[in-house]
Amino acid sequence: MARLPEQLGSVRLVRQIGSGRNCQVWEGRDGVEERAVAVKVVAPQRADDPRERALLQHECRVGRTLDHEAVIRIDRFAVDEGLPHVVMEYYPHPNLKKLLTAGREGLEWVAQPIALQVALALDHVHARGWVHRDVKPDNVLAAPDGRAKLIDLAIAARARGFLGRLFGGAPPKGTPSYMSPEQIRGRPLDARSDIYSLGCVLFELIAGRPPFTASTTNDLLNRHVAAAIPAVEASNRHATSAASDLIRRMLAKRPEDRPRTMQAVAAELRGIRLFDHVPHREMPSLSR
Repeated sequence: MARLPEQLGSVRLVRQIGSGRNCQVWEGRDGVEERAVAVKVVAPQRADDPRERALLQHECRVGRTLDHEAVIRIDRFAVDEGLPHVVMEYYPHPNLKKLLTAGREGLEWVAQPIALQVALALDHVHARGWVHRDVKPDNVLAAPDGRAKLIDLAIAARARGFLGRLFGGAPPKGTPSYMSPEQIRGRPLDARSDIYSLGCVLFELIAGRPPFTASTTNDLLNRHVAAAIPAVEASNRHATSAASDLIRRMLAKRPEDRPRTMQAVAAELRGIRLFDHVPHREMPSLSR
């Protein structure tokens, strides 16, 4: 596999901190002031793929419309050494999926502030006219004190409007464990689709696993569409009835049966307790 150069424009690459199917994420130092940044770069073997370039350009365009403390800041899109990349804020903390893999118990005392910050971040995204479409633990970076950052805007799309209702939606994109029923069906989406996805994340923060699992992708998608919503308290006896009720409504099959806005979700998260008993434990110490 081809290696990345040590320098991309003004950014010196320091170490790889993440990877996906087609991109890598690096910690870097930018400019003469050596400012810490994160760099999302197309993997060398996919550098000539116009679709990968377009996704990064789109992520940059979306990010430049947002300004919220719980949303990662996007600086610029560039191409150097033939490698399309996005330079963004560096947040030196692991994603929630890594932390959950280490054990949900260490997250219980910060689960509520993390969920609230993600809800507020998504409310900001929605207020700017976007639907994230890929809300999942992998796309939330979390600090030991519970501060969180929403990342990865590559498949964010404009919320449906009149034309969306008239002509229908785009082909489904997202991550099967967190996709709303309407997203699976390829229907037009609005903020309530992200509410469903955040409900899946909230369930996982409490239960340690997503609400639906299956041996095949088709079975998993069918469970989102048709299976009964599991009771989160069956997986964590400390889950409160208020948390269970909120999750059930966020995971309603019909968008109209969910909370209407992410602002409403955030208000509920401020007013309830997720757990009736939370032992204070240190958050798992992991590198990003």
